[in-house]
Amino acid sequence: MIFKKTLLLFANLLAASAHFVKRDETGKTYSMYKVKVPNNFEDIVKEASEDNKVWQFTKHEVAIEENFIDIDKGKYMKAVSEDPFNLMVHCYMEHCDDYPNKVQEGAGYIADALEFYEEVNVNVTIFPFCKFSDDSNNCKSIMGITYPPTFVSLKENINDEPYLYPQALVKQLEIDSKIEFEEMDFQIYLNSDYHPNPSQDNRDLIAAHEIIHGLGFFHQINPVSVYINNYRNYFRNDFALPPINYLETDNDIIFEGWTPFSIFDRYIVSTADPSDYLHKKLMKYMDHDIGVQVSKRRPTTSQYNAFKNAFQALENDNEANEGGVEVARLFSTLNAVGFHTKDGKVVELQTFDGTYESASSISHTNVPFSCKSSSTCNVSNNPSITENYLMYFTVISKASTSKLISLFEDKSTHKLIGDDIVSIMCTLGWTEKNGKNSGNGSSYILYSDTTHFTPTCIMSILSFIFYCILHLI
Repeated sequence: MIFKKTLLLFANLLAASAHFVKRDETGKTYSMYKVKVPNNFEDIVKEASEDNKVWQFTKHEVAIEENFIDIDKGKYMKAVSEDPFNLMVHCYMEHCDDYPNKVQEGAGYIADALEFYEEVNVNVTIFPFCKFSDDSNNCKSIMGITYPPTFVSLKENINDEPYLYPQALVKQLEIDSKIEFEEMDFQIYLNSDYHPNPSQDNRDLIAAHEIIHGLGFFHQINPVSVYINNYRNYFRNDFALPPINYLETDNDIIFEGWTPFSIFDRYIVSTADPSDYLHKKLMKYMDHDIGVQVSKRRPTTSQYNAFKNAFQALENDNEANEGGVEVARLFSTLNAVGFHTKDGKVVELQTFDGTYESASSISHTNVPFSCKSSSTCNVSNNPSITENYLMYFTVISKASTSKLISLFEDKSTHKLIGDDIVSIMCTLGWTEKNGKNSGNGSSYILYSDTTHFTPTCIMSILSFIFYCILHLI
């Protein structure tokens, strides 16, 4: 999290970042795509400070022992784990101080609110961001970054659309097929240069916020303006798109279609009409073939024309683009977007006044006051904060976690995690611990098709392609 700015990742987060599973035609293997984590701290700090990030992916094949079949709702027969988080904490040159204890406390708050039946593995690295940053003025305000979890594509019923579920959630379900999950469910990097006053220590809140994102609190839908910086040179209006399915090799970027929406996307609605599920407005785009291949190093004019024509065809589809323009507009309109929980409530999600920020918008609960942008909003001393402060896009810096818990203990069933956040997580499929909210109550079918699912965090790459072409023409 960062003060007065963006907290963490979920820049194109996600435009479907992480691992995506499909079965190949032989049924003997399935493909997984996983985020390539930088191998040096400099790049990690750089990505943590950016509003928009480009996730790089690697592909590997995993053998299965039997065909994918229906998922039995057997999780309710499993014993609830009281200590479900396997936190592997690494400290850079002993710079952690007591931060590992704070991470454990943050995870404990989540374990007290949600039921877990299988262990969740989280790799946590704590290091001084300022030591590896060129921005000595702002580096202390960057709280951390979470690298996305693994995702599995599931259907509730055979005729339903598939949605991407985070691996940590899928592990809680009884799956008869033998999926070889990734060892780590997600990775977190935290800034040891952040030293709050003891009376304002909120590091356990920061850790809990990051973990909640890793458990599925993220969106995939993004406007085309996130993918292409200079989009106004090519399109009449900004418009939201479903996540794009693309494969990156050493030399080329190959666009092959679309990925499923995240399970979080499924429940995003217009606050003016809670029955208006926004991802449905974008599904007409998926009728289009965007199969193009572009060189990463020096795209040719013909490659550029094929790429431009494919994307302009999306804009020229009036039926599809009407919904895309509307969703993009709602994403940059105050108080316009919410999450429709299974108990019928609409929880407002973060939007800004005339601006969409992929790292802060939508994947957070809305702060209860108007913001033009993440950099112009100060939540610290605002008296109108609510019990759902944990998932604000920015941290409340003038109060300790314990102070916040005490302020809202009469309004929240669980410590730290507000009831609206619990309701959102249970709508995704989690179960409230000792509470009224069970998971969504459905059995699932592991979905596969003949295409692979890949991410759409491509803003910098697309901008580079357009830049190269402009110098060729």
